[in-house]
Parts: sequence; C-alpha cells; structure tokens
Amino acid sequence: MMRWSLALALLGLLAGGAQAAEPALDLLDTPVPYSADFTLNGPRGSYSGHVWHAQGSERREVATQGGGQGILIQRDTGTAYFLGIGGRWYVTLSLDAASGLVGGLNSWQVERQRIGEETLGGQRVTRWTATASGPKGGFQGEIWTTRDDIVVRAVGTVSGGAGGTPGPVEMTLSHLQVGSVDQRMLEVPEGWFGIDLRQMPAERVVQAIEGMKPMLNRRAKSE
Repeated sequence: MMRWSLALALLGLLAGGAQAAEPALDLLDTPVPYSADFTLNGPRGSYSGHVWHAQGSERREVATQGGGQGILIQRDTGTAYFLGIGGRWYVTLSLDAASGLVGGLNSWQVERQRIGEETLGGQRVTRWTATASGPKGGFQGEIWTTRDDIVVRAVGTVSGGAGGTPGPVEMTLSHLQVGSVDQRMLEVPEGWFGIDLRQMPAERVVQAIEGMKPMLNRRAKSE
C-alpha cells in the first residue's frame, strides 16, 4: 500500500507544456493550486482519495481499514512525509528515497506528443502520448491535461525497471477545484507523533515503516 501512496502523490509529474525530454520532477509543480478527488486502478488494486496541490507541495490521502494513509511532498525542502492518518503519526523521508520507492522517479525523463483536443468531464483538455523512463522504471501511455497543465487522466503501463513486469495503471481526477488551497493541508499536522528516517536508504524504508506500524498505532490508542 505504501508504494501506491507514494505513486499517487507523484503521478502529477506528467504535467507541463514541453514536448522535448525533461526531468520528471521538474514537471511536478503545476503553478496553479488545486484540489480534487482521484481514483487509481493498478496492479495492486483500486484506490480512491483526495489531493491538495500548490506549487512546491502536494498531499494525497486514501481511505484504508486503519483510518487512512497519505503522503505529503514538500519539494522545496526535499522532504516527503508518510502519514498514518488514523493513528495521527508520520514518518519523515527524503524526497530522493520516496522517489526511489516508485521506480527511481527522480531520474525519469519525460517525452510526450500532442494528439489533440477533446472534452473530458465537461471541460476542454489536451490529449497526449507520454513516455517516462529511467534506469529503475517508467510509464508509457496517454495523459489528458487541462489548460492549466493539470493531469486529469492517465492511462498506460508502469514498470519497475530491468526484470520488472509492466502493469496497467489508470488515474483519474474528478470534482476538480482550481484556486487557493488550505495551507494547513500542505503542512505536517500539529500534535502528531513523528519519526525521522531521512538517513535510511530507500530499499529499507518500506520494511522499516511496516515494522513500526503496529507500535505506532498502539501508541495512538493509548493516548
């Protein structure tokens, strides 16, 4: 589940206007703030949740049996926070480690080609073919962007690099609201318990968090 939470937070990388290859993370920050509901269908299942975005920061949350999980990205500080919403705790990661958990996203280069204009969900959008690739994974398929370069749909396959089997993925935004976003949603929640794993290698982060979850959730229930 954690890998998909991180992937959800970073799927916005395919926004932007350039057709030449560019670093994926340079395309993450749509200048226009927005919030929306999203759905994601992928190899590990189907998820739905909410996203809040402002230039430099993004937060995505999904509902789970444990009360919800989320990821908060603060690109200006190079930091990501994995959120245990039901337990009111968070784990601090380096953005490089978070990117590494979803196929080395920080090394991806994106190329895309405009297909044309169409209407999607009642709004005018641009449809593109898109390929994002790097030494540890990539994406190939189509994306749809608004006039503000917000990706409202992405359909294709994702891979985990050499030896990884490509799997189908589809992401859709709905109930899109463009404009100011509550700044509190883009900050670490006050009063939550935090653990700092920024010095831990990416390959050990998932195992460490999964191992700590029972302790963190028990701590929340005892407070």
